[in-house]
Amino acid sequence: MKKISILVICILSIQYAFASKGKCVILGTVSDMATGTIMIRNLTKPANDTLKILNGKFMYTTEIDQVYPFLLSDENNRYQLFFAEPNSTINITIKRKDMQVTFLEGSAAHEVFRKLIISQEPLQQFAGQLSQEYNKPNPKTDSLNAVMNKVNDELKKNFFKFLTENNSTEVSAFVVYSAITNDKNLNIATADTMFGILTGKARTSFYGNELDKMLSKLRATEVGYMAPDFTLPDSTGKKNYTLSSFRGKYVLIDFWASWCGPCKQEIPYLKQAYTAFHGKGFEIISVSLDDKKPNWISALNQFQMPWIHISDVKGFNSKVNELYHVPSIPKTLLLDKTGKIIAKDLRGPALDKKLKELLGSE
Repeated sequence: MKKISILVICILSIQYAFASKGKCVILGTVSDMATGTIMIRNLTKPANDTLKILNGKFMYTTEIDQVYPFLLSDENNRYQLFFAEPNSTINITIKRKDMQVTFLEGSAAHEVFRKLIISQEPLQQFAGQLSQEYNKPNPKTDSLNAVMNKVNDELKKNFFKFLTENNSTEVSAFVVYSAITNDKNLNIATADTMFGILTGKARTSFYGNELDKMLSKLRATEVGYMAPDFTLPDSTGKKNYTLSSFRGKYVLIDFWASWCGPCKQEIPYLKQAYTAFHGKGFEIISVSLDDKKPNWISALNQFQMPWIHISDVKGFNSKVNELYHVPSIPKTLLLDKTGKIIAKDLRGPALDKKLKELLGSE
């Protein structure tokens, strides 16, 4: 069954230092409950606030420096998302038992978001109906796929139309961030295109800044982009190596660790490639993501790998992970003589094959 390319709202837990702030008052009416509780949360904060419902009413006051997404939620993690802005009073009416917002006014930012919802909702509902067809006996998969592709194309077209028409709003920065973080198959070129549409407050907003940092890390492991420079010490701690100092050579950055079984399985192939091509201008820089130096040193002694080994021994908190998106290992990046990434994750004999293309046979 084909997946539906629908924007999914990502709930984040990121702290942020506020600049100058303005008061936002949220006045709630609960149409189906006189007493109880409801939770509210600014998505850039790590925790919910619990509000009491008295006589079918609740109130929440906060100070914010820009437009932010908020959630109203219940004990079953059902939620409704809305956008709040400084110096505003927002009136919300909800059905607490169903966690449905039936009325909202006072937020110009939320009206921007509503445009996207209105344009996408019919297509999303139709895509949901198509998804059910896949589960019926003997589904006509080819025809369903063709229709689903058209729906996905329309969803994408609507999404980009919304971004273009609202490219300077904080809301657009948020929905782009959500789209990128929730689409595992999204390529960096598409992500760059979406980010490139944003201007003004969208770029300087909280989510605009988070987008910029995220995309910088994604580019750092993508073919066609320059590998960010870094400097790390060797196992003695007495000598530092800087990636850019190896310009003029083909360089393999090898992210690994002593505890990583698949990493160690690659060592014979790395040795073979190093022996065959080091003299022709090929270098390997192994960056250990160990967090215990004795384990790293022990592995270096055991495997006797005759190339450069560096690490700050901070595991996945290494400063290279602030530059490169390396959520798992092994991870390798092959750079050309200018420092541009030309291949990644070459396993087994694939590295030897690629180097033969670049540097000639052994």
